[in-house]
Amino acid sequence: MTDRGTDLTDVPFEELLATVLCAEGRYAELFREHVTRLGGVMQQGLLRAAMDRARGGAPGEEDEMWQCAAELCRRLVSRLNRRPAPAQAEAVKAAARPADPAAGRASVADRAVPPGDEEAVTGPPAAGRPGPHRPDVDGGAVPGSRPISPEAWESGGQARRAIEQVFADFADAAEVRRWTGGRPVPPNVGLVERWRAFHLILLRLPPALEAYWVARMRSAAPVAWLEPTDGWQRIPAPARMAARILVPGCGRFAGVLADPRAPKAGGVAAPLSGNEPGYDVVAGLAHQMSWLAATDEAAHSVRTRQLTPLRDPREGDGYTELLTERLVKFSQAVAYDETELCVLRAAQLAEGLRMVVHRPLAAPDSWWHRLRDETVRFVREVGAEHAPHVAITEITGRYAEANNSGLTDGRDDVRLTSPSESDGLILDCLRPHLRGAELGDKPGRVVYGATY
Repeated sequence: MTDRGTDLTDVPFEELLATVLCAEGRYAELFREHVTRLGGVMQQGLLRAAMDRARGGAPGEEDEMWQCAAELCRRLVSRLNRRPAPAQAEAVKAAARPADPAAGRASVADRAVPPGDEEAVTGPPAAGRPGPHRPDVDGGAVPGSRPISPEAWESGGQARRAIEQVFADFADAAEVRRWTGGRPVPPNVGLVERWRAFHLILLRLPPALEAYWVARMRSAAPVAWLEPTDGWQRIPAPARMAARILVPGCGRFAGVLADPRAPKAGGVAAPLSGNEPGYDVVAGLAHQMSWLAATDEAAHSVRTRQLTPLRDPREGDGYTELLTERLVKFSQAVAYDETELCVLRAAQLAEGLRMVVHRPLAAPDSWWHRLRDETVRFVREVGAEHAPHVAITEITGRYAEANNSGLTDGRDDVRLTSPSESDGLILDCLRPHLRGAELGDKPGRVVYGATY
């Protein structure tokens, strides 16, 4: 209750903050200064927490709290960066005043919300008006904003300047450089190319670090770019994985969404009949890995013992042919009910899917790494259905021990930075070790080195 008798207890927090930020006077300016400092402190705290998480210093059970903190920071910084014009502020003030008793109390959904406020709708949609489309995405994408007019953003180049600042800060961040091996976003290309590179890099960062930069970009970019539309490209994904925004839209560039509801038949998965065990998983993974191999300029192939950039057309064509061949062989083995051979073909197919890598490798708990882990589950599911007696071993630990025990024979393993060719840590199991009555011992294949 104010001195004038106005009851503000039911006014949403965002409206109160917007009203104060648009007010005039010495104390209003002082308040804005302190709120601005708070936004900066929150950003610094989130970045520090992201660094600790990247080093393994924050427990996984805090993931939900982390997402909430990142979204809170995004909303506060967004409000500071996008204060409404005075005329719009008057609309907010009018909405905050008590309604005429004769007209009934105004509902929250009917209150004016100033342009530039991309917070979630504070009440249910009005009758006959559907709410914004909110796909079921994982925490890395953090959607849930109300679209606003892109024209409101483009005036004076405000959006572009804000995005460019995020790119610059991203390129200078030490923790980002750790996982990218250098300047992450190429400086001498267009906005769309840098936008795509930025979001593809997010897919291989630790979750906390990713969430921080997602929040930073959402506070800078037009909300209309970040909301999936019918015009977005949809890459099939395994049904057991949540939909995920891979690259949001950028101006006229349509965004890309990994969608478990997208049809999986055809395209790279055409060699599969649809009756194979784990079909949904392997078809979705094949579509996603093929798209990433063709789109990500930083992706490499490990078809041989060397990392070869997939942007080389010959390597890109070679990888596509290899993946197609392994899909065909797996489907044939299932059709002929070859039992143990099915497991071998599944392991070889999993290797083909995991051949798309980065240097440095993706963070162990990144989205990219979680996607690759689905290949191991796929091999085990095929083994459980066709040859439960076959032992499937995902190779981990020290490389010398795995080599000495016969889990890998070292002939086609990929060595990154390591003091010697016979030692180092196993960083990625490309193909698991198999042991069966008919197969005998089938060595696995790994990527190893001194560190990530």
